[in-house]
Amino acid sequence: MRWITRGITLLAWSGIAACLGLGLYGFYLSTSLSLPKSEDHRPLLIYGAPFLLKPDQNIDEVRLLERLHRLGYRPASSEVLAPGEYRVTEQTLDIYLHDQPDVHARALPIRLTLDGRRVVEILSLVDGGPIFPVSLEPQLISGVRGESRQVREWLPLASIPKPVIDAVLAVEDHRFYSHPGIDPVAVGRAVWANLVQGEVVQGGSTITQQLAKNLFYTPQRTVVRKIKESIAALVLEAKYRKEEILESYLNEIYLGQAGSVAIYGVAEAAHRYFGKSIHDLSIEETALIAGMIKGPNTYSPVRDPQLAKQRRDVVLRRLRDAGRITEEQWRAAVNAPVRVSPPQDSLADAPYFVDYVLRQSEEAVDASLPDGTKIYTTLDPILQQIAGEVLQNGLARLEETYPKLRRADQPLQGALVVLDPKTGGILAMVGGRDYRSSQFNRAVQAKRQPGSLFKPLVYLAAFEATRDAGSSAVTPASLILDAPVTFESPAGPWSPQNYDRRFRGTVTIRAALEQSLNVPAVRVAQTVGAKRIIRLAHELGIKSLLDDNLSLALGSSAVSLLEITAAFGVLAHNGLAAAPSAIRSVAAPNGDPLWHALPERRQVVSPQAAHVVTSLLKGVIDHGTAAKARALGLKSVAAGKTGTTDGYRDAWFVGYTPEIVIGVWIGFDDEQPLGLSGAQAALPIWTEFARRVIPSNSPDFIAPSGVVSREIDPQTGQLATSKCPERTPEVFIEGTEPTVYCEVHGEGFWDRIKRTFSFF
Repeated sequence: MRWITRGITLLAWSGIAACLGLGLYGFYLSTSLSLPKSEDHRPLLIYGAPFLLKPDQNIDEVRLLERLHRLGYRPASSEVLAPGEYRVTEQTLDIYLHDQPDVHARALPIRLTLDGRRVVEILSLVDGGPIFPVSLEPQLISGVRGESRQVREWLPLASIPKPVIDAVLAVEDHRFYSHPGIDPVAVGRAVWANLVQGEVVQGGSTITQQLAKNLFYTPQRTVVRKIKESIAALVLEAKYRKEEILESYLNEIYLGQAGSVAIYGVAEAAHRYFGKSIHDLSIEETALIAGMIKGPNTYSPVRDPQLAKQRRDVVLRRLRDAGRITEEQWRAAVNAPVRVSPPQDSLADAPYFVDYVLRQSEEAVDASLPDGTKIYTTLDPILQQIAGEVLQNGLARLEETYPKLRRADQPLQGALVVLDPKTGGILAMVGGRDYRSSQFNRAVQAKRQPGSLFKPLVYLAAFEATRDAGSSAVTPASLILDAPVTFESPAGPWSPQNYDRRFRGTVTIRAALEQSLNVPAVRVAQTVGAKRIIRLAHELGIKSLLDDNLSLALGSSAVSLLEITAAFGVLAHNGLAAAPSAIRSVAAPNGDPLWHALPERRQVVSPQAAHVVTSLLKGVIDHGTAAKARALGLKSVAAGKTGTTDGYRDAWFVGYTPEIVIGVWIGFDDEQPLGLSGAQAALPIWTEFARRVIPSNSPDFIAPSGVVSREIDPQTGQLATSKCPERTPEVFIEGTEPTVYCEVHGEGFWDRIKRTFSFF
């Protein structure tokens, strides 16, 4: 019949047109598709800081062996013979350092002689002589390619262990070497399984099809996309050898997330999930990685170890059935538990810090950075890991202790930043609780009222302003009235209150700061003047706008955690200001320097005034509002200050030693009240971090010349006598110390002798 003839003709022409279209599409793909090469994968690489080895370090406290493992060093059973080996004995730690071409340092064997676990000296194993300085190479933190954060180690196929290849082929495409890019058997099996189940339960994609999909198409599952993917697979098979396709697949396959880092390729997966080189994987670890290909997030050993084990065992069974492993190997592998070690790298990845680095680097170089650029930062990956752990655990403990902090609409947030006061280098930065849910960096971008955390700057301004005033100078022993008072302000009369609504009467400046009293701080601010305090705060590194009124003394002007931590860093470094920085240098892909940091240090306050404030802040920790730190186990010498804002919206603590400054903020993003003070919310987190990172031999603060110590009677602020019931040592800027003996309790015979001969 005519309509049948027409139908057949139409169908034939449609088939011809479809074939022609597919042929043209295939021709187009043959000219446009190409496999990536190793040189195409040159991410912008971000490194941490080198770790300086030096005498008197405790190798356990600085986690030296962990640092070596992170850098790929391997323990040796006898003497170290090749770069990357180390050996520990009771008396020595031998390390064969890697090459560091970027700093022109050649591989070198060294010996750290030990007394217990403390380094006595560092020797060259080449000539036996002492060697200093010497550093471990910087650890790779992260990499950036395009819009994603990823670090890829491209391995040629010959460098990928055969067990890894066997596992991937066994579970993903065991006929890879015999099909032309499409496997009709696998497709037929998948179609039948899907028809039986009434839904899509199985796919028939070959490795070549998967590679085409990952490289050239969206993950959207449609018939048209499947046809395009199949044609692309045929084109790739026609253009490239099987070995080239498999190499690209093993380096390109997506294998989940480690924090903010996308994991691509089997080598990176070995590192991210097991902390190993791909050559050191066990049979069960190899099978687990191969099993994840089907669903990297579904079968992630971090997210669901049970599902990961089930999928791993499927791979192991196929390897056994294919004769790739023995029955004994199979039995041992399926009985092995799933063990991964992602926390170190996922936390050390430092996503908030990486964002900050990328902004700073582009500003420094004043241009976009090409692929392959190397950025060397100030980050200490070990401190970064500890900071992440401590903040996460601390926030969870707060929610457990105070259930009202658990909110359905948004989580309790926090930030932690660590600085080197001598250089301004940012050693660690955690900008929030979960980077994946919020990239807002609360250490840098959030501006919140610091509350009482600002008071030390008020007293610092007072000491600086009156240092030449002799007996009328403001000193730690000066007496000030803590009593109800009203000040005139642009908004009308203002009567500041202490946090507990109580007043203490006449107190010394030291007591006022140690107990964080509000009225004395405002009285001192009135004496000094808000403009002088603002000028000083800006000199210390606070760039935020500060209100020109007396409420400034109580921290009413919003600042960032990084700013206020840097300001305390000036106190730690005897009045020398070093602006916070995250980058040490930037190098072009060929190694040529693009930019190098030139630290600028300025003496913004006198060493004497800085030391006096530090002395007061040591008292805050020893017996003031932060005394809880001692109860929580802090043993090292430290200075610091709590901060609690009006309405208990923000909780702060910033503390320091001569070598490190640590700042912590806790609060809600919408500024809803915490209902907790800085001592309750921020101090425990600060203390936990400080306990874990401050070495046991951390030095005390050394008083500079021009600072003197005297014993005073805290009741009068005058020189103590033998008749005073309480005698307290106090520090003063030379020339401002009291000269009058206590007039309340009187003086004894020896006091008169000392006064007569000016002997103190």
